[in-house]
Amino acid sequence: MFANWHQLGQVLKIALPTAVYVAIIPTIGIYVASALLIALFMVWLGRYGFAYVVPIAIGVPLVTFVIFEKWFVVALPKGPLENALGL
Repeated sequence: MFANWHQLGQVLKIALPTAVYVAIIPTIGIYVASALLIALFMVWLGRYGFAYVVPIAIGVPLVTFVIFEKWFVVALPKGPLENALGL
């Protein structure tokens, strides 16, 4: 057998949220979707407290924004929040 049910469950814990993440990027934008995915994984799989989750879930997309949008001048998919902020 390729994998047992427990192993498949472990893979699906990553694959399903990642598939949802990819699917919602066009709707809510990459930065908001990334913040949600990071927060989900940190709370659900990492069992981190909100004192760690909030700054990291917000900080990583902000750093990504600066790197890609400002330094590399590469436009990534933006959702309604980013458009409302004029980003």
